[in-house]
Amino acid sequence: MASWKTALKKVGFADMVEVALGGDMTAAAEAAEWAEAYKEGKKMTTSCCPAFVNMIKQHFPQLLDNMSTTVSPMCAISRMLKEKDPETVTVFIGPCIAKKSETLDLNIKDNADYAMTFGEIRAMMRAKGVELEPEENTYQEGSVFGKRFGNAGGVTAAVVECFKEMNEDITPNVMKCNGAAECKKALLLMKVGKLPADFVEGMACVGGCVGGPSKHKTELEAKKARDLLIGQADDREVHANLKNLGVDQVAMHRH
Repeated sequence: MASWKTALKKVGFADMVEVALGGDMTAAAEAAEWAEAYKEGKKMTTSCCPAFVNMIKQHFPQLLDNMSTTVSPMCAISRMLKEKDPETVTVFIGPCIAKKSETLDLNIKDNADYAMTFGEIRAMMRAKGVELEPEENTYQEGSVFGKRFGNAGGVTAAVVECFKEMNEDITPNVMKCNGAAECKKALLLMKVGKLPADFVEGMACVGGCVGGPSKHKTELEAKKARDLLIGQADDREVHANLKNLGVDQVAMHRH
């Protein structure tokens, strides 16, 4: 992350924030929502994958009330930055193409202004002669749970961690949908009232965001590299991290 921060500043960005912090923010807000729904016996879905959200909006509109209203990590970071300076222009960079449609949703206040794929930022870097240089791995703003948010099952793991930190005695049955076909199946079951799980984690890409269309490594290569780096991260808790960084009061819902 430190290497990326330096490279992006050379390209012309003012600064860079690790979106894993947004993962922490989303996990904490979603855990509070899920805990309430669980006690009411209401089934819910995640809302951080824009392709999954679009699937619900377009094909299962009757389930919109079951979808979490928590914004995505991209939007969470954007709101955090715009709270400090409303003139800030925010750009999300990742392996996801659906993020572009999310930035165009004008109903989401203070969302990211633009979304770029890894392919696009690599092209910008090549055009400006900027390369990623080795750098000491000291930069960390998200917890390990926030860092793994983009893996299939990562959102569930982060929410379950938040339950523990909140002293909520909840062990939810979560259907973790890995890819669009599994998402569709879960939503069909929910629609007809036959979903065996309490919650649905929907990831439209196989493997989660890390398996997105603009990934530049195979899933196995990416997993090895990510596991190595995440293994060097400290073990901060989600809620403590948000409090320490002073971002536990950022508005986290769509409406």
